[in-house]
Amino acid sequence: MSELLLFQKVILALAIGALVGIEREKRARREIFAGIRTFPLVCLLGLLTSYLSSLVQSFVPLYLGLFAVLLLATSSYWFEYKRFKQIGLTTKMAFILIFLIGAVLFFESFPYFISVSLGILLALLLVSKETLHSFTRHLTLNEIKDAIIFSVLAFVILPLLPNHPIDPFGIFNPYSIWLAIILVLAISFAAYVAMKIFGAKYGLLLSSFFAGLVSSTSLTVNFAEKAKRNEKVISSAVFAITLASSTMFLRQLFFATLFNPQIFSFIFLPLISLGLIGILISFLFWKKIESYVAVEMKSPLSFKPAFQFSIFLIFTFAILRLAKFYGATGIFLTSFLAGLPEVDAVTISLSTSAGKFLSFEYAMLGILLAGIANNLFKWFLTIGLGTRKLFVESAKVFVPIILISLLFLTFSRIFL
Repeated sequence: MSELLLFQKVILALAIGALVGIEREKRARREIFAGIRTFPLVCLLGLLTSYLSSLVQSFVPLYLGLFAVLLLATSSYWFEYKRFKQIGLTTKMAFILIFLIGAVLFFESFPYFISVSLGILLALLLVSKETLHSFTRHLTLNEIKDAIIFSVLAFVILPLLPNHPIDPFGIFNPYSIWLAIILVLAISFAAYVAMKIFGAKYGLLLSSFFAGLVSSTSLTVNFAEKAKRNEKVISSAVFAITLASSTMFLRQLFFATLFNPQIFSFIFLPLISLGLIGILISFLFWKKIESYVAVEMKSPLSFKPAFQFSIFLIFTFAILRLAKFYGATGIFLTSFLAGLPEVDAVTISLSTSAGKFLSFEYAMLGILLAGIANNLFKWFLTIGLGTRKLFVESAKVFVPIILISLLFLTFSRIFL
């Protein structure tokens, strides 16, 4: 290794150690075992013992360095327990990990992605203590159980499924369908976790945004029922419903691109435009809010909604494949009807079919129609489950979005 390259890694090791050390020292309420000076030195120790190991062609220096770090961490833990009767291990574990990151840095080549990423993630994990504890406090046993079940579905069952069509018509590929279900559930749960973490701190705004990435229909049902019980929350309900419904277009864009990147250029402009316009219009109700209401949603990993989605996705796949025999009318009618309750199944079915069973243009039109249908459905839910006032107020956002969607649809249809 050249001297310049070694010097570069030394500077980087000190920087990574300092990042973690600063966080530990800022958080400390008393004198701490390791801080802004110790962590960079330990990361440097990991780097230099690895360098010595390469010089002598033996891992003995690295092992000795690791042993010393383990001994220091263990001794500190024992003395701290004797003196303060505390059993916190976080700083000690970070102390050991920063040594290992320094070792990884030595053996890594530019741009040192693994070691830098590990350092940043370690600092992020440490600085997120309050956020993580808050999330854990709000986590229910059912949600933990659902997460375990999801892990079984994703990492045990998925690899066992055949990755080829099992029916004579070439419609049902168990692996592809199951993978689609797993991805939708995983992304929905990630948004749900974000909603629980940030929602409690930043309230209605971020909760509604992330809820739109989970299920804007569920949020609409929830807020329509709240508005019916208390008219003072109508402005909050309109804001939450319309913001989540606008976020839905971004969700459609993400899922369509995830399952078929080639469709991105066809759907980017209409979906991003509709999403941003809807979000901007929904903010007209932000200043009118009289009473802020918490967003309440169930985990998307719950067995019942997951099972219902899987059945609906399989059904939508089959219907759309059959609808192609009836031309554009069959595809568009199916997209509209299937999009009424939720758009994910239609979006995934159309995007995966684009370029195979369908043209990209028809897939794009079907995705737009599903979005129009779903927004119509949610708008009428505001009067079916809510109140007339909620219906009228939410129309100020839903009607422009639906009209703009129809304009996109019309112009796209003309130029096909």
